[in-house]
Amino acid sequence: MFEYVKKFLFNYFLKANEASSEILINNFYNEILSPEDEDLIKLAFSLKPSQCDLDNLLNKWDIEKKGSNKSLLLAYIMKKHPNLRFNSYCEPRLRGLLNYYRFHNLQLFSHFVKVGRILNDNNIYPLILKGISMKYLRPELPRIMGDVDILVLKKDFFKSVELIKSLGYWYIKAEPHSIDFHFQNSNESVVDVHSFLPFDIGYCKKFHQEIFKRAKLTTAFNIKCYMPSCEDILFILLTNLYRNLKDKTSRAGILLALFDFNFLINSKSDFNWDIVKKNAILTKNQVQINLALRFIRKISPYLIPEYIKNDMFFDKDVKLYSLNILFEKYYLDELRLQCSKIPLKTIFKSKNNFFNYLKLKPKFYLLKLLRNHPFLIMLIIQDLNTKKFNIQNKVL
Repeated sequence: MFEYVKKFLFNYFLKANEASSEILINNFYNEILSPEDEDLIKLAFSLKPSQCDLDNLLNKWDIEKKGSNKSLLLAYIMKKHPNLRFNSYCEPRLRGLLNYYRFHNLQLFSHFVKVGRILNDNNIYPLILKGISMKYLRPELPRIMGDVDILVLKKDFFKSVELIKSLGYWYIKAEPHSIDFHFQNSNESVVDVHSFLPFDIGYCKKFHQEIFKRAKLTTAFNIKCYMPSCEDILFILLTNLYRNLKDKTSRAGILLALFDFNFLINSKSDFNWDIVKKNAILTKNQVQINLALRFIRKISPYLIPEYIKNDMFFDKDVKLYSLNILFEKYYLDELRLQCSKIPLKTIFKSKNNFFNYLKLKPKFYLLKLLRNHPFLIMLIIQDLNTKKFNIQNKVL
């Protein structure tokens, strides 16, 4: 009887808050995209972009204000469609942007070659990740890359670290899963060596066995290394995309990730979505992958194959997870910010400070206690469509 009542209440509240994932995606969308960005996305993924559409975009597009990340996407359009005419203000700047990142990529790859050569000499063959793997697949496109990411077998990690250090590279801090190496007097990371890819569950042995099993041993940039399958690259891209959305990191690069997404799923006729789904289950990233796909569908519904639209992953779990994220972002974080504006040492300096502190602090601690009580969270978040949230408009 108790289990029946519990199930009934769960389904009731879940139905009452079924818009939660849509609200979360809309908030991500509104935080990232301006109307001009929407026009850029439409142009980027149009099969036959017209000169008229380009002219309309350029009339309101300011490269200096938009920044290099978003402008690089515009440069990709220029490179992909040589028949389109860019005005005398944009064209030289976009070509300059392509040349700048092409040169920066060459600088980073020179470090990869040094590191890769000494690893190869010691029978260690790294698996290339993220930007460098996409650069291997699309050598004609310069990329925005902070560093080169490689993954080595766990048994080879400490040996790899010592070998890289012998070349004059150094690091500030070792993370449990990776080490960012710098060169000589530089404070910028150039090679990021991973012993495993971090997920919420930590190290997932089965996933890492599978990714190396599916990878192909090849020669990239004169280094013998493993190239992951397109499905595994896409899975990593989707997990990074969601992490950037949630944590508000690398926001400008999110649009460029869509370019990679589109390329990967169309790179082979037999692209196997079951591998992506299996990876999500192994690493317990089902919900995160679902939300990343929903975000991509929100931006451009044509990017996701029809059968994926009709069979999104793990739909029930997404609604509950979205409620928790909304609770964290728009209740706890908001209260935490308000409380931080009234330090303890100032509460007796004015009557307003004192009463505001008494009003906010107990409420904040009370809400923190609800983190592990989803039913109570769902009771509190009953204003999703009214007071606090608006699906059609920005929240922040």
